Amino acid sequence: MSKFCTILAFLILLAACRKEETLPPLSDAESAEVQARAYSFKVYPASRFLQPQTELFRKAHFVLHPDALQAPPTAAYESDASVADVARFYAEDSGFGKVAESEANGFSSVKPAAYMTKGELAADLPSIKPILEKLGMQVDDSKAVGSYVGAHVNGTHTRPRITIQRPYFDVATSSVVDKTLIIMVRE
Repeated sequence: MSKFCTILAFLILLAACRKEETLPPLSDAESAEVQARAYSFKVYPASRFLQPQTELFRKAHFVLHPDALQAPPTAAYESDASVADVARFYAEDSGFGKVAESEANGFSSVKPAAYMTKGELAADLPSIKPILEKLGMQVDDSKAVGSYVGAHVNGTHTRPRITIQRPYFDVATSSVVDKTLIIMVRE
């Protein structure tokens, strides 16, 4: 029995170490272009790589999927461009062409591959609050005020899923940022 417990403890320790090894920190020297090439992400022109937000999304993956051994390739960027321009860029790049006005797609039963969204920052924050708490983040949700416009572009076998939003609430600084946030995840 003692040998069994020792082996079990060793396996648990090994699994914990493997999980940690699969989430290496992103290097300060690693540019947005290097990240994009490594993940085969096409980066919107003149956008800026957001290292802290990328790390946060990668860590959140393990909260949502505690048995995962690695986070999917993920990258966060921000741009001064409009949500509509960024959404159109990625929809065309993925071969979807037009971005639908909403998820409803003119009352079709088929969800569009690329569509616009709207929402309220304060209304959306409670849904991620449990994740932030598990990550040990203190967020002043009273600062999450205002509405946003967003877009969703489905991933393909060669392209990541893309979520776009402006403005966005930066949970690390508890502030609303009037830039277009671009989150890419290869699933």
